[in-house]
Parts: sequence; C-alpha cells; structure tokens
Amino acid sequence: MLLAQLGIDWDPSSQPGHGKLRVFDEQCRGGQVRPSVLMLLADIAGGMIGERADPECWHFTTDFQLRTAAAPLPDHIDAVAEVLRAGAGTLACECRFSTPDGAEMGYAQIGFGRYRPRPGDPAKTAYDPPRPNLTGLADIDRPLAEVVGIEVADAAAGHVEVELAPQLLNPAGMMQGAMVALVGEVGAETLASHDLGAPHAVADMDIRYLLGGKIGPVYSTCRWMGDPTSGWVVAEIRDLGKGDRLMATMMLRVRPAR
Repeated sequence: MLLAQLGIDWDPSSQPGHGKLRVFDEQCRGGQVRPSVLMLLADIAGGMIGERADPECWHFTTDFQLRTAAAPLPDHIDAVAEVLRAGAGTLACECRFSTPDGAEMGYAQIGFGRYRPRPGDPAKTAYDPPRPNLTGLADIDRPLAEVVGIEVADAAAGHVEVELAPQLLNPAGMMQGAMVALVGEVGAETLASHDLGAPHAVADMDIRYLLGGKIGPVYSTCRWMGDPTSGWVVAEIRDLGKGDRLMATMMLRVRPAR
C-alpha cells in the first residue's frame, strides 16, 4: 500500500483530525514536502472525522486548497483538522500544518461529499480504530513521482502520464485524490522547469475533483495563467481510457526549487 509508505504516523487513539508526517527526502521536491503529500495528510485527517461521525458513508474528496510558507524542512509536520461545516451530504474542514516548535507552515481547506453505498458498489470497510493499515510499512526509497510511475510525455505542454496501478487506487476502486493531485503537481513543475530554464516546485494548489479515474492512463495538460512570471499554472487531469474524461481541474503556483 503506497499511501502507507509516505511517512504518515497515525495514532488510532488520538483525537480525530490529528496526524503527523515524518519528513524524508523521497517525499520532497525542491526543498519542501510535496503538496500532494500534504493533501494526503489533510485528506486522512478530515476524512477520519467523517468516518467517526458516519462510518456507513463513503467520504469522497470534492475540493482541496493549500497555501504553504517557504520554510526550512522540519523533521516532522503536525496536522490538525477541524470541521468548518457538517451537512447531511457534505463535510468541509480546515487543516493547519505546523513545525514541531508550533510555527504554522501551511493551511488547507478540504471538502468531502458523503455517499451511502449503492447496490453493486464495493463493500465499505469500517475502520475501528480508523485506518490501522496506515503505519508499519517501510518508507519509499525512491522519489515519489518515480515510485508512482509518472512519465513526461511533452514537457512544453506540462503533459505527464501514469498507468493506473492498483497501488494508486482508493478502497472504492478509483484513483486516490492525493495521487490525482500529484499528477497535476508534476505536470506544473515540468512545464515551469521547461519554460523558465530552472527546476521549479509547486508551492500552492487548488483542485476540484470532478469524476473518479478508473481505467487510465491518467494524464495532465498544463498552461500558464497569463505571463509565466506570475507563477500560476492551470492544469487538467484526464482519464484516457475512460473516453478522455475530465477528472479534475487545478490551479497551482510554482516557485524556484530551493
């Protein structure tokens, strides 16, 4: 399970919404933790709140917004998610990321849709305590994009793609949200590094999830929003094997890699 190899430490007895990320080189890019890894941490922290409140429902991520501060890498990052609004069919949370000394280094908002399983849907596992399978496996030993299998098809178009391997799926059989974000992240940094002539990394990320990826390959295409010096990139993520359908749209801000 790839998601269990990305440094997330989870104490099932802890308060819902609390998590910790051990920081190591393979989950980083350009002197910072990849935003897609922080997205995974927020997704789990917020999702656990939903699981505890309504364990019979699927909680699918609908949107995610992240802003980060340029700061030296700590040895771990603490995350605390809190509910902004809980409705019958939706859940909205915020998530604060901080260093061991308490300095805030990132802030995110994340939304979920609540869906009760329908006839024919995959069986939903009830986790009690939540997600015991998130810890205990060895950390990845190669850069995350390489482990996932993302390949550059056209750097000038921010076009990268990946086969939809089982390790990239969530329990409902669709591409996990953090892995979708990673495809857009790598696409944006590829475009920026190509056009600006130096390595770049993604600092901020907004993503809207539209449809689940089920067949693959999944790929990104990227373009600048205005002048490249703005640092803002617009990305589309599509599932080629599912009629090229649009899975997600993203806006990402890049900065020179440190």
